[in-house]
Order: sequence, then structure tokens, then C-alpha cells
Amino acid sequence: MPTVGWIREGDLDAFFEGTERTPDPGPPREPGYSCPFCAAHFPSQSEFQDHVYAKHRVERPFILLRGQEPSAHAVIRSPLSLSDIAVTNASHAKVCLDGALPQQVSIDTLRETIAATSQAELNLELVNATEQRAAPVVTHYGLSFRIAQKAELKRVEEAFGEILVSEAITRNSIGSFLADKRTQGPGREYASGLADYCLGIIIKERPDGESLTTPFSRYRELYGRALDILKDFPRPLARLITCIIRFSLNNFENGGGRTGYWELDLAIELLSNPGSAILACPNESVTRRPVCPIDHGTGRMLELSKHLTAQPRWSPILDDECRTLAQSGLLDVTDHQKALAIWAASAWRLGSTECALEPLTQIAEIYPFSRWASKYLEQAST
Repeated sequence: MPTVGWIREGDLDAFFEGTERTPDPGPPREPGYSCPFCAAHFPSQSEFQDHVYAKHRVERPFILLRGQEPSAHAVIRSPLSLSDIAVTNASHAKVCLDGALPQQVSIDTLRETIAATSQAELNLELVNATEQRAAPVVTHYGLSFRIAQKAELKRVEEAFGEILVSEAITRNSIGSFLADKRTQGPGREYASGLADYCLGIIIKERPDGESLTTPFSRYRELYGRALDILKDFPRPLARLITCIIRFSLNNFENGGGRTGYWELDLAIELLSNPGSAILACPNESVTRRPVCPIDHGTGRMLELSKHLTAQPRWSPILDDECRTLAQSGLLDVTDHQKALAIWAASAWRLGSTECALEPLTQIAEIYPFSRWASKYLEQAST
């Protein structure tokens, strides 16, 4: 009688049944590690990891502009040469200029495109697809090119000198400066940085005729915004104003170079390295002219450093002068700190260690003056 699903054994099945043997039970096999990218096999996990790290590592691609990696959304304000552009760990790139369709380009073509661009929005994808059996690593950048020609920047500076340097700064004069036809077009970015700086001066000084309601602390925001813009322009005026802003905000990290404004160079050197043997001094053969405004608080600190470094000796009268400025209710806290630091550095340089103790105690824990004040305080206390 037939059976459903029944299969009759043949000769070949009988042969395999008689010859195949089940292996004897034994210990488990040693674990092995097979590389997913090649045919290599490794007995230990450490050897496998070393192999993958050495042979199949896919690094993050990145670009350097003048030696620094730009942020995800960066603004380029000065021309770039091919030597300023370096791309690392990238097999190719995808570029999208002003909203056009993305195009895949080589790294050399990418560098040439960036160097030739002056006014455009560029979305950039750097791709590292060197490992065929691994997902490519991609880095995204958004580069906004706002590069003005030298003649356009010079016209902005001419308008700045006529409207905001030769006359008193007001909100109306700042508006007139921004509305001037010389500040339009590609140079408007430069003009906006100069305008932010001047508006910061008004907010910090708070003149009676302006009827300001903006908080006093917002001047730091305006100074910071101006600094972020002006630091990218290779112009003497922009460099001078960025140094003034950094000094005003007690930022002395980039204070190594001279600006030509010797009072500022003197104060920066004094507060960065009070023990310096060579401080900036005036050049009597050079005729000077005003090129930019400076807020009264910062100007007062420059006058104080100039006055104290010219003294041949120290006295309690100088202590009282410095103490009055350091406690003034009209000055910002950053100016209070600078007054204390100038007091301490000047007294120390003239050998009046005891008079330097009072200001040193107050700035020993305040950056950036703590870098030298804490050391001086320890020496004076022993």
C-alpha cells in the first residue's frame, strides 16, 4: 500500500549511510576572525583589530584653508591661493555652486575652483571612498565667498574716514556710513564690521544724546561680531581695529605683532609680558593722523600704561590713581581688570613689590592675567 511522502532508499544512499561517520565529540574550536574587507583570517581579536586599523582604516576627509579647518558654515573674505588650500584623506569631492546641480570633481579641480571663486555660495562634500567594501566617509562644508577687491575695500575706508573718524560717532552717522554708495556691493561685509565696531563704542560709552535702551553688556557682542568679520581682511585698518577689540576684551593671545599704534603696542606688551625688557616707544619722526575711533575706557587704559611706564619711580600717589580707576563705576569690568593689571605690572617693574601686592591679589585668579600674576604674587609672598 503506498505511503504519502515515502521515498525509497537507493544504492547511493545506502553507500553514504555506510561510509559517513559522525565525528567524535571534542572541545570547541578556537574562535577565528575573518576580515570583511579581504581574505585574511586571524586567531585573535587583537591581531584582527590591528590588521583592520593598519590596512583598511578610512579616515575622515577634511580641508584646510590657510592651515585651519573651516567650520561647517564658514565665510571666506580674503582671496585664497592654491598654496593656501590643502585637502587630506579625500578620494574625490562633490561641489554645488550657487544652488546648481552637484558635480563630482577631483581634488585638484576642487582646489582650483576654490581659489578662483570670489562671490558665491559653495556646498562641498569631501568623500573618502578608498575602501571599496566599506561605506565612504563624507564631510560636509558650506563656504560663503564674500571677497571684495582692494579698490572696493579702499572706498569703504574712505567713507569710514570721512563719516565716522573726522566727526563724532552717532547712530545717525553709522546709518549714513552704511547707506553711502561706497559701502555697497562686495565691500558691504567690510563696512558692516566697521559699523558694528562703532556701534559697540556708542553702547559702551552711552553718550547722553543717544537715549540708549540697549543693555551695556551688548557692546561685547558687537565687538565680537566686528572682530569675527574684520579679522579676515588683510588691511592695516582692519588689523588695527581687531587688535583694539582684543585689547578691550582682555584677549592677548594674538598680541605678538606690532600695530604701529605705539600706545596700544606698549599696553599689549606690558599686560602680556610685564617682565619684557623692550617696550614699544614713540617714533618722533613719524607724523600721525586719526584713522579710527576708540572707546574712552580703552583709551583711558592706554593712557594709564603710557603714564606709568614713563615713571622713574613708584609712589603712593600712583597707587591712589590706579585704585581710583580700578574702582570707577563708569568703567566696564574688563577695564577694571586692565587697570589692576597695569598697576601691578608697573609697580613690579619699578621694584615696588609691596605696592604690587594689592592688585596682584585681585587678578591672580583672573585669566589671562593669572598667567603671570599668580607667579609674581607667590614670589612677593615668600
